[in-house]
Amino acid sequence: MQLWLCLRLHELAVQCLPQRRPQPLAVVERQRVYSVNAAASLLGLEPGMDLASARALAGENPVQMLPRDPDAEKEAIDSLCCWAYGITPHLYEFRGDCLMLEISGSLRLFGGADAILRQCTQGLACRGFNAEHAFAESPLAAWALSFTEDQSSEGTDRALRERLNPLPLQLLEPLHEEFGALQRSGFQHLADILALEPAALSRRCGHEFSELLQHLCATLSNPVVHFDPPSCFTDSFPLGYPVTNHEELAPAFEQLLESLDRYLRQRQLQTRQLRWLFYGAGGYRENLEVGASEPGSRPEEWLRLTQLRLERKPFSDEVERVQLQVVQLENAQPQSGSLFRTTGPSGTPAQLVDLLSSRLGSQAVSSLRCRDAHLPEHSSAAVAPGIADNPAPTASAQRPFWLLPTPEPLRYEGDRLYFWGQRLELLYGPERIEDGWWEAATSRDYFIARNSQEERFWIFHERRQRSWFIHGFFA
Repeated sequence: MQLWLCLRLHELAVQCLPQRRPQPLAVVERQRVYSVNAAASLLGLEPGMDLASARALAGENPVQMLPRDPDAEKEAIDSLCCWAYGITPHLYEFRGDCLMLEISGSLRLFGGADAILRQCTQGLACRGFNAEHAFAESPLAAWALSFTEDQSSEGTDRALRERLNPLPLQLLEPLHEEFGALQRSGFQHLADILALEPAALSRRCGHEFSELLQHLCATLSNPVVHFDPPSCFTDSFPLGYPVTNHEELAPAFEQLLESLDRYLRQRQLQTRQLRWLFYGAGGYRENLEVGASEPGSRPEEWLRLTQLRLERKPFSDEVERVQLQVVQLENAQPQSGSLFRTTGPSGTPAQLVDLLSSRLGSQAVSSLRCRDAHLPEHSSAAVAPGIADNPAPTASAQRPFWLLPTPEPLRYEGDRLYFWGQRLELLYGPERIEDGWWEAATSRDYFIARNSQEERFWIFHERRQRSWFIHGFFA
């Protein structure tokens, strides 16, 4: 048997706006009140009221009236669908302000319907939303019962027909226009309609209406709906008040990073690039890119990198909403742990690179990558950390770790070489390296030399110029 949980966000139009305040607030559409918050409701404002009546009821109390933002509502409900995917994969959005969750397969996992409801309530509250709810054997019945006082999971012990009978037809009119027509004919409650002969009702109201009643009463099973999460991650957190201090954004960062972590684990993905967007009043917007050299970072690591980047980028205006976007996704690779702790207090080398990049800037940290070139000065290049390295060339000859940016000439007198006033003695060589015959031919004989202090150097003789140069130092 199916068990549906309806989460009806009756204040979605108000709660999805970033300019929320504790003062009375009304969302306006077509010169009428579309939705109000609790403070405005206490003044007597109701949805459907014209603006003149709303202002008259408010009196001297300041009421903030904002236009409805359908795009913000759609973005909020899509974000909540991704969040609810962590509870059940069978869910869908209903009438623009409801989440329908089929939870029969998740009861054992969470420990019952009441435990699922607690998690939903806490999750919505953390995101700044609250919802009316109801349990039923069909999604339409759960939606209708969310308007009544019978909203607990204990109500499912009673027969669904018994719980639906008292519903007024005016409540059900948004589901089908025939409910309004039947009400005008003298019917008042759903029980009055369900008492009619089904065949006669079908002839009067049509097959579509009869089928809707069967779905409502769960006599006709509803098809299972599989929610498909989007291919990229987007989630936002409305602060509800202006913020200029980075430290006050920590709760928003933690909530969004936990949501991202759930999304990645559910889809077995990982990322190495986050994009934060900060919105404020008057169209203010700031972007912040945070990267990691390796994918698979945990939420606490992303939080530390984000806070380090923000230290170098202060806000120029107040922020009222934070959004997290992740577009660059890749398949998660299994990681094997070590039996013994081998990382130091700063973590892995990749984590240290990420910390330095976040504090000093991405241009201040780089790594070396091998290139397919014969000349030593062209055989490596500085690249961004995290780029896959080419395998180092296999060679039996010894190479120094430290190369000079440009080879420096050596003093050659008679048959003796001098560097920094000290005579050099050849130990190994020569190793001939030739390259660039198509533009500037180069032919070098490399040697390992040492001075009187046993310091070793990598020098070469340029055969075409007949000159000696020093190119590197051995440790």
